[in-house]
Amino acid sequence: MSGHVHLLCENTTLGATLQRQLQAALFHVTISLEDEHAANVTAIREQGPEVIALVRSPRTSFDDLRKLKKVFPHHSLVIMDPVPSDRAKSRVLGQGADAYLPLPVADDDLPLRLTAQVLQARRLDDSGSTEDVLRLLGFDPLALAMPDSSMAEIRLALCHEDEALETALAQALWEARFEPKEHAFAQPLPPGPIDGWVVGAVSPAGWRATLAAIAQTRSTPHGRHVPIILAGTALPTEDRETLARLNIQDFWLGSEPDASLALLVEEHVRRHRESIQRREALVQSLDLAITDSLTHLFNQRFLVAHLPLQMQIARQSERPLSLALLDLDGFKGLNDNYGHLAGDQFLIGVADHLRWNSRVSDSAIRMGGDEFALILPNLAESDAHPVVDRLIDGIATIHHAGSNDGKVKISASVGLVTLQPDDWSSTGEALIAAADARLYAAKKKGGNQIVDAAPS
Repeated sequence: MSGHVHLLCENTTLGATLQRQLQAALFHVTISLEDEHAANVTAIREQGPEVIALVRSPRTSFDDLRKLKKVFPHHSLVIMDPVPSDRAKSRVLGQGADAYLPLPVADDDLPLRLTAQVLQARRLDDSGSTEDVLRLLGFDPLALAMPDSSMAEIRLALCHEDEALETALAQALWEARFEPKEHAFAQPLPPGPIDGWVVGAVSPAGWRATLAAIAQTRSTPHGRHVPIILAGTALPTEDRETLARLNIQDFWLGSEPDASLALLVEEHVRRHRESIQRREALVQSLDLAITDSLTHLFNQRFLVAHLPLQMQIARQSERPLSLALLDLDGFKGLNDNYGHLAGDQFLIGVADHLRWNSRVSDSAIRMGGDEFALILPNLAESDAHPVVDRLIDGIATIHHAGSNDGKVKISASVGLVTLQPDDWSSTGEALIAAADARLYAAKKKGGNQIVDAAPS
């Protein structure tokens, strides 16, 4: 699987080495110097990376990491460290990074680690995974989405190494009432709405350049699902596995394009549009099913469905997974003294705090009432503890109706539990029950603390 990674690296030699490693695994890689990102934030965002990878240098401070997280709040943030240590790992993850990767790293391990982050960035992006979650929630996806297969205003891109054949292809598409837009040969598709791409070559070098452009297009959000049809007098010499990995939809072979080309294009464009419309309808349905109406965090229904999926990913990737249950201390006093409207406003403030101060890979959930949950992938208890500690410290600073007169002080108690990668017997229900028991122990001890050990 390919993806788009943007490297922030002060060491140009190391940056070039990492870039070659990732490009060899079909990642699209852009790169800039570490101290250039502040001036190039807009340009970096427009390039559409899914992962921001910062290579730490002696000049990198932990305050820099906090700023980077604020600048790119919706990207997966990976910190690569040429001088790794357990202390640095704990502090880096505590500042909101999604992963900590010691350098150097083996050629085959680096793509695997970053692929996991790309998958996190694409979470719930595909209709397939969305349908799976809806089924777990007891809904019928087929009953929720009735796509409109209208074929109006089809937007096609067309390019070919053979100019004469490109002209013939364009003529055949025009006669079928398509309006193909000429595109520079062997160049990736630019951002923008597109329904299909007809592309081809003649020479081996032309095919190599074409497939490289397709790989780069597939690594971008706008080009990930675009139907691509190879056209020409012969197929490229690359093996079928390469073509399958690039998700080539179909082939048209010949030297005199006719109505068969238009029928082929129309079929794939129709499927593409139906897929988009279906995905949008499913996402809207899923959003209603798994979102808390007050705070707009995920709800308990999401936790029950999503936690087993995260546990499966953790076991397969041999990485830990932590779950934290949070309960507010003193919240009842806010409701009793200032009313439920004041209580609701505070709950919204807590939700915003959890949403904006957790990692991209984390899931913040409102269980109901004044109880929340956090799913923390790739964090053992020792790493999750400072992350959660920072979050509950922030809860105590959230302003509420009773802040000024001092009548009500609100803090948080937490039960924290970790699923170890070699634990294949625990269920989602068991993990929630273990975290709940630790939460009860934290409340029993007076609250405003984290309990990460099983009660005796």
